[in-house]
Amino acid sequence: MDFKIRITQEAIADFEEILDYSWANFPGTAEHFANGLLNHLGLLRRYPRLGSFRPRRSDVRMIVHYPIRIYYRLHEDQFLIEILHFWHGSRREP
Repeated sequence: MDFKIRITQEAIADFEEILDYSWANFPGTAEHFANGLLNHLGLLRRYPRLGSFRPRRSDVRMIVHYPIRIYYRLHEDQFLIEILHFWHGSRREP
């Protein structure tokens, strides 16, 4: 059974910021990059345990769509994945 995905307001704000930056600086590849990020969410629907655990937060997992890290929490009992952040890899973890 595929999991449902819920994206937090913080993650939506992160995604919008990333897209704004991409469109401003890489207009030729921004759409492809954004689609790649969304495709990773599709992978999570089917393979929710794909991400690795974060050392300081055992309830949070992470997958990478270079250079963006996607942080999420898995709620197995609800068949739900909660996307917490889209975060650039050069930044400190949220």
